[in-house]
Amino acid sequence: MPPLSTPDGRRAWAFAAICGGCAVFTLFAAVGVYLVRGSLLYTLMLAMAAHLQILVGMTALGWALGRRMTVEASRTGARISDQETIQSGDSVTVVKDAAP
Repeated sequence: MPPLSTPDGRRAWAFAAICGGCAVFTLFAAVGVYLVRGSLLYTLMLAMAAHLQILVGMTALGWALGRRMTVEASRTGARISDQETIQSGDSVTVVKDAAP
């Protein structure tokens, strides 16, 4: 792994940390669903929370790798898009909008 003192090193360590966190929360959710398997309501609520945790983890992973995700919701529906960015110092430049 590259050292933390370089931008690529920080991105590599962020990637490893986020992937590890997603794996831990996936295992946590699997054990939790197994433990409450007798109650359908608890299983559903835990499964929905697990999906939300995975969404947050994947968003963080995309952020660490230079993708910027936007989520918009209204009465007519929801829209999720991401943008590729280039980081230089403290500024962020949008390169293109990804096709849906």
